[in-house]
Amino acid sequence: MTLRIKSLTLSIPDMGGEDAVHKALCEKFSVPKEDIFNISIHKKSLDARKKGHALFRLQVDFSAHDEKKLLQLSSELEEAPLQKIQDPLEGMEYKKAKFRHPPVIIGSGPAGTFAALTLARAGIKSIIVERGEAVEQRFRTGNRLRRDGVLNTESNFCYGEGGAGTFSDGKLTCGRNHPLIRHIFSEFVRFGAPNDILYEAHPHIGTDYLMQIAQQMRKHLTEIGTEYVFERRMVDFTTGSSREKYLVHLHDGTKIPTDHLILAIGHSARETYKILQAKNVMIVPKPFAMGARIEHPQELINEIQFGACELPLAAEYKLTAQNGSRGIWTFCMCPGGHLLPTSAQEGHLAINGMSYHARNSGFANAAIVVGVAKEDFFRGDALDGMYFQEKIEQHAFKEGGGKLFFTCAEVERFYCGTKFQRRASLNL
Repeated sequence: MTLRIKSLTLSIPDMGGEDAVHKALCEKFSVPKEDIFNISIHKKSLDARKKGHALFRLQVDFSAHDEKKLLQLSSELEEAPLQKIQDPLEGMEYKKAKFRHPPVIIGSGPAGTFAALTLARAGIKSIIVERGEAVEQRFRTGNRLRRDGVLNTESNFCYGEGGAGTFSDGKLTCGRNHPLIRHIFSEFVRFGAPNDILYEAHPHIGTDYLMQIAQQMRKHLTEIGTEYVFERRMVDFTTGSSREKYLVHLHDGTKIPTDHLILAIGHSARETYKILQAKNVMIVPKPFAMGARIEHPQELINEIQFGACELPLAAEYKLTAQNGSRGIWTFCMCPGGHLLPTSAQEGHLAINGMSYHARNSGFANAAIVVGVAKEDFFRGDALDGMYFQEKIEQHAFKEGGGKLFFTCAEVERFYCGTKFQRRASLNL
């Protein structure tokens, strides 16, 4: 039997890993250290409602020498339910298919990578085509944009191995309890993510880990037969002969025959959407959100959220408002993060936020976005929303003086010349 304590409270300084949790459990139930073992954290959250007195609240699973006695003595304990991590192939009837030509996956972001991983587990080798570079080269290319303003329109902070999310905060915001989501989280841990994403209330990986995970997943997939084709952009796909269902046309003239084509192209592959529209693939205009990104000193956000106490944490926040029928909210808040130029086209300006796992840059940033309804942009073309985005990005580029980035010296001059007004009474 495994026991679960519903709520174990630890102060921030006392939260020092499993040893601290073990000690707290022994003290709570007045048992010697050897009576409690096999400890694992099930959930962990930060309670900062009392300013200056933030605490961690945990649910912890463990075994004990006399589990029945502990259950009788404490109403805070229960028998821990078994949690099954679902196999994505479970319940699926599939045979180890033998194709004339392997499936081709366009895009090596999370969708494309997990598609290849699932196919490989079913015994099917695939080909991943990625317009951008492998993540290690992509990192250097991105830094040239930040340092020198040199944009590579084929490989940047939007395009390349790992997808746009590689250079982001790495928050996992889709919940944790669904068995398939737990499968994805477990796969991230398997390939190098911190184990705490399995129990943190607000799990976060960070760009430094995400780059390593992308490399480890590529290494694994390559070893089991997946082929990667980097720095090649799909420009068309056509019906093949009787021996192949499709021909995938790449920008260098290469044609790859395939029986199955998976498009895992993300939100920024505007050329591909045009290709799909030209082929009469149904595309439906949908509402979305756009906005601007704001940056603040992390110290200010910590003071507002935590009060006067100094904690070794970077505080988060979330804001929402309503203006008539239109919603306004913060999105992709990056504690201890960095601003990144995420333009993918010349003459366009787009900005995103990124955090490393430590979240220790000294600054926080968040997007403040507004809902964009279909009637705001739709003029009869299914891609009108995309064209609306492009116009905003072009206008931002022009108003920003034709720059995709600011040099370190320019940023330093801005912050040194600005006096940040603190308002301790403000609650986010």
